[in-house]
Amino acid sequence: MIPLVRLALAALPAAALPYGAEELAATREVSSLALSPDGCQVAFAADISGSQELWLAPACGPAKDREPRPLREEPAWPDQASALGGQATELAFSPDGASVLFASDHGGDERRDLFLASAARGSVRRLTRTRSAETDPDADGGAAFSPDGRSIAYVADGETPFLFQLFVMDLETRQARQLTRERASLRRPVWSPDGRTIAVTRSPDGQRGELLLVELQSGATRQVAPLAPGGILLAEEYVAEGTELLCLATNPDGFLQMALVPASGGNARLIGPGDWDVEQAAWRPGLGFVFHRNENGRSALYRLSGPEAVAAVLLGPAGRITGFALDREGRRLAYLWGDAAHPSEAWVMDLATRRTVAVTRSLVGGLDPRRLAAAQHLAVVSSDGLKVPTLYLPPAELRLGDPPPVVVAAHGGPDGQTYDAFDAQLQALSQAGFAVLAPNYRGSSGYGRRFLDLNNKDWGGQDLEDLWAGVARLAELGLADPGRAGLTGGSYGGYLTLMGLARQPERWKAGVEAFGMPDLALDFELSGERFLEWYRTEMGTPAGSPGLFRERSPLSYLDNLRAPLLIFQGANDTNVPPAESELIYRKLLERRVPVGLVVYPDEGHGFTRRANRIDYDRRLVEFFSAKLAPKAPAAAEDAAP
Repeated sequence: MIPLVRLALAALPAAALPYGAEELAATREVSSLALSPDGCQVAFAADISGSQELWLAPACGPAKDREPRPLREEPAWPDQASALGGQATELAFSPDGASVLFASDHGGDERRDLFLASAARGSVRRLTRTRSAETDPDADGGAAFSPDGRSIAYVADGETPFLFQLFVMDLETRQARQLTRERASLRRPVWSPDGRTIAVTRSPDGQRGELLLVELQSGATRQVAPLAPGGILLAEEYVAEGTELLCLATNPDGFLQMALVPASGGNARLIGPGDWDVEQAAWRPGLGFVFHRNENGRSALYRLSGPEAVAAVLLGPAGRITGFALDREGRRLAYLWGDAAHPSEAWVMDLATRRTVAVTRSLVGGLDPRRLAAAQHLAVVSSDGLKVPTLYLPPAELRLGDPPPVVVAAHGGPDGQTYDAFDAQLQALSQAGFAVLAPNYRGSSGYGRRFLDLNNKDWGGQDLEDLWAGVARLAELGLADPGRAGLTGGSYGGYLTLMGLARQPERWKAGVEAFGMPDLALDFELSGERFLEWYRTEMGTPAGSPGLFRERSPLSYLDNLRAPLLIFQGANDTNVPPAESELIYRKLLERRVPVGLVVYPDEGHGFTRRANRIDYDRRLVEFFSAKLAPKAPAAAEDAAP
């Protein structure tokens, strides 16, 4: 769909790139993944057809007389199971491997419905058609099959928008029953092996929360408190025939660590290493625990044979693992992995031999990953002495001068994180001749709870200083021209872009932001109940802290904003509604600041359709290439006669 574009910018010349933004953004994006119980079929979500759909691919070779069946030698072309035009996510195989459960939204509106696909035929059956959202777009962990495969457990916001409660649906009758009416959202339902109990996490803000054990028949609940004050307990799966529940728990140092909780309730006990965040964990008899950790923006996959054992490395630390799945017997492991120069692919590993094969191929058009920038860790110290983990992508060529201009890409959240993972936009900037910085400023996840909380009540304060510290460090090393610095980001990264241009006009010479928040009080009002508790944790409320909300809103400093700005927005965004981008666009037009606004009618909070991503990346690179180009040398005076 062609975007709605309103520009008050001069026409921008197209840049000739070694690899253009269009080529890089055409790379396929593989996201969610599931593995069949027998380990021979992989389900994944990918935008091969242009939007994120469900795809099915064989992982095993044709030899059916061998047990287990051997892995394939080469990837097979997958079968497209869905054609919904939304964003497929939260995939799960049924216990018998015959079906795949998944969720999909509608044009990025985050109002997901549930669907069931046949693993053999690929036909899709809709399970829900509601105005509510089945599965929480702000949390990991979607719907889950019961052990007998006859029912599913899921969370939905049936009565209050984005207040998620636990439901169970009978798949034969499609009748759903609401089990809870909690005052905070529930997430990540996990069935006990006997099908009598469902474990969920109750959390108002995604950062703190307790475990609830919900009895299927009565709806009665037992509560398990987090180990650390203000921490969280996240259910992963039951282990040891259902006697214990494997969880991720905030440990005393503020990192997520594996923990075991008695199935009857009681205190959790920590197991395994606890010096970095564990992002996912699973267990199988005879295999033990498999988990992956986020180690300074890079992933490492481990096996732990027992609670007291020493963890053995299976993979990494390198690149980024965005999810894994085990087969029923613990023989095969499917996972998504990529790094800054390699798009995420679905892989399957034979755990006995460590042999690994790719299921997908995401690079298209002859792109050579050896010509793409590898992410480097840059030592950055902020103005107050805080060490700021920062990834650096050097320019592929010095096409825009030596030293080159620099673009800082601020992630969203603020409790997000930038990883050593493929980002077509950042690679396109590198190819165009920019130095690229992706800082994990204070408030980012992955570095412990203390670091996560450092920008609470300080949005657009020291975290903004963290962004500039990277520019100063590159300039000190002679690797960037601080007089040609640009800032970009989406959501909270868009907010930081607006704050940087408005509060530090002497530093930032151009900005590109997507769905940022110009007025925090307005954003709070438009968010309604959805982000109320989250806002209380991060910034308080406009009623309680009106001065802080005014002081930390870019709108308060627009008279200082002089740099050209390009704004992107999804028309269906329910997180940061279009009214917020419309506001900043209108205010800057009134001040005669060079500003442009691009609205994608079929997108929400983040752009998932390939055509839109290509358009977005192309416009961004062309904008920065024009606005941060080297200054033309002054004409030489005529020589004296």
